[in-house]
Amino acid sequence: MKDYYDVLGVARNATKDDIKRAYRRLAHEFHPDKKGGNEQKFKELNEAYQVLSSDEKRAQYDRFGRAGAEAGAAGGGWDFGGFRGFEDVDVGDIFETFFGGRGGFGGAGAHARRGRDISIDVEIPFIESIFGTERRVLIRKRATCDECKGSGAASGSKQVSCGKCHGSGTIRDTRKSFFGTFTQVIECSHCAGRGKVPEKKCPTCHGEQVVTKSEEIHIVIPAGIENGEVIRIAEKGEAAAGAHTGDLYAKVRVLTHPLFRRSRSDLLMKLELPLSDALLGGSRDIETLEGALKIKIPQGVSDGEVLKVIGKGVPREDGSRGDLLIEVKIKMPRRLSPKVKELIEELRKEGL
Repeated sequence: MKDYYDVLGVARNATKDDIKRAYRRLAHEFHPDKKGGNEQKFKELNEAYQVLSSDEKRAQYDRFGRAGAEAGAAGGGWDFGGFRGFEDVDVGDIFETFFGGRGGFGGAGAHARRGRDISIDVEIPFIESIFGTERRVLIRKRATCDECKGSGAASGSKQVSCGKCHGSGTIRDTRKSFFGTFTQVIECSHCAGRGKVPEKKCPTCHGEQVVTKSEEIHIVIPAGIENGEVIRIAEKGEAAAGAHTGDLYAKVRVLTHPLFRRSRSDLLMKLELPLSDALLGGSRDIETLEGALKIKIPQGVSDGEVLKVIGKGVPREDGSRGDLLIEVKIKMPRRLSPKVKELIEELRKEGL
């Protein structure tokens, strides 16, 4: 199993911001919906980020490896303090070698199943990517049955002991390996580890606990989001019987703007000026994403020179903003009247 720090390509002393930036960059690169994406790599990135972005899980992982992070997430935790050198051992790999799964002897709920994750594309105008926006999308998916609230039982129906596991919620599974024969306790598939089943099944979901239906999901798109970034909405994916609901991943596609481009936290635009304005200077009204703005044109500005308007760029996470960078393009006249030629000749005589 790869080291989570290696998966994200960060040092072990990386800050939370370093981890977040690395995750965003790599998630964009390997997203399954992107050409050349890699679903397995994308899942590894998400698993690594969920651990390293949490102070508690990261501390467990740094001390005990992957199994420590999973145990900490489950709320129970294992104390390996009495064993020297255990920090260098991935206990999860030991479990998988001996039992064919993570913590196989833990019984029901030792490693919770999850419903399927869902990936969608959300298209937004350029201006909304700068200042943030919201979307409501209607998705048809497997969701918890409203009739029985996910119990699988008809209204008023009693819960009876599961005939397969006899109410324990677990069954014994014996396997052979090169170490010998091992028996592990696993979750009962018939009752999903609950130990009980409904005496009468729900008429809507027929005891499956989930149904296919349409659900409106609210997505908050933060200010400053870039094209191709992915937003994770926890537990808005598909539901599954006796399992945690999966997540929804919304990949944001930002439409191009006819005037503005983006460079990290700065906005870039071009401003065409007649030769006279470039020579004499003055002021000019320009259109920005926030409305009209009067800017000063310095006397003798050059073609290609960049004028900066501070604080009119893209919002940053710390609350500050980038700048608006205006590239000057001087429009040269194609034809000159005799009077203009005469004036230019005078300028030439002055050495201009």
